[in-house]
Amino acid sequence: SVIAQTVTDWELLVIDDGSTDDTCAVAQALAQADGRIRFLRNEVNMGVAKTRNRGLELCRGRYVALLDSDDVWYPQKLERQLQRMADTGAGLSYCSYAIVDAKGEKAKPDYLVPESIDFRGLLRENVIGCSTVMMTGEVARNSRFETTLHHEDYALWTKLLRDGCRAAGCSEVLTDWRWIENSRSYDKRKSAASRWKIFRDYLKLPLTTCVWAFAGYALAGVKKYFSVK
Repeated sequence: SVIAQTVTDWELLVIDDGSTDDTCAVAQALAQADGRIRFLRNEVNMGVAKTRNRGLELCRGRYVALLDSDDVWYPQKLERQLQRMADTGAGLSYCSYAIVDAKGEKAKPDYLVPESIDFRGLLRENVIGCSTVMMTGEVARNSRFETTLHHEDYALWTKLLRDGCRAAGCSEVLTDWRWIENSRSYDKRKSAASRWKIFRDYLKLPLTTCVWAFAGYALAGVKKYFSVK
């Protein structure tokens, strides 16, 4: 889905974090056939946060976008977000996404995002999907995911917005986000505990603010995951 983008001036870093299927062979073949693709392999399994951080350390572009291995970009994803960032001057952008199952079939209603979000709004609901994110190179190279947290991506978005980074959304659905049983996002009890830890320990919010933000998180989760497609 990266190769299929309408924007063709890109560099793709494929970082293999200990896969046990044919990912390595496929990625190496793609890299040999297309000079825009760089294939890297972690010597040991590092986990998603450290692997993303390795990518942030190695990226060289004016803009940096993230794509998890089981998600898919629509062809105009990069084009639309580049234009949105140029129009708004935002340091970070995100987009709406379709929620699909392991086979790529629609599992829930599309998740539609607002055209902007601030720190307080993000406390109530995480509208920023990791595979929808694009950052300026400056923001990306000065950012790192917290390796001790379960929701390391959400922690980073909240930190960036709290520190003054502007975020702009594309309301158009431009990504397929795969929701699979037994995945990290599927375990809601663990997710809830992690979200509270981010509020209280990572962001060090007052208790009343934590309760307010957690109530919003719970309500948004019910709407997102328990709605009928």
